[in-house]
Parts: sequence; structure tokens; C-alpha cells
Amino acid sequence: GTVGVSAVRKDGEVLVEVKDTGVGISEDTRAHIFDLFFTTKESGTGLGLPIVMQLVELHGGTIEVESEEKVGTTVRVRLPAV
Repeated sequence: GTVGVSAVRKDGEVLVEVKDTGVGISEDTRAHIFDLFFTTKESGTGLGLPIVMQLVELHGGTIEVESEEKVGTTVRVRLPAV
């Protein structure tokens, strides 16, 4: 697959978008990816995305994930422009 990253400043915010053309994330899994200790990996801790979400929110931003299995995933982080 491929990975693309973009960042745009608009309307008082910065939008960072990361897109891939990987295997995607199932709807069931996507519903839990920000849950503390949720992991799909054998040796995972389930801390990564919850920490990312907390940091984004502490900076006044939001994070969202769109994904379709066998198509890819898009992660959008919106932060106030300083």
C-alpha cells in the first residue's frame, strides 16, 4: 500500500491528514481503537491511540478515523492554529 500525509491551515485550525491504501480497519475494531488497553496485536499494550487522543484533546483538537476494509484508512487530526 501507500501512505500520504498532508497538512493544511484553514479557518483558524490546522488539519493533518494521514491516508493509506492498506487493509483497512473493520467497523467492530474501529469502534474500540481509542479504548484504553484495546489491542489487536499479540504484544500490544493498547496505549498508543488512547494517548494520542488524549494529547490531541489536551491541545484543543480532535481526531477521527475513517476506514474501509480492503480499501484503506484516513486519520484526521484538527488542532487550533496558533
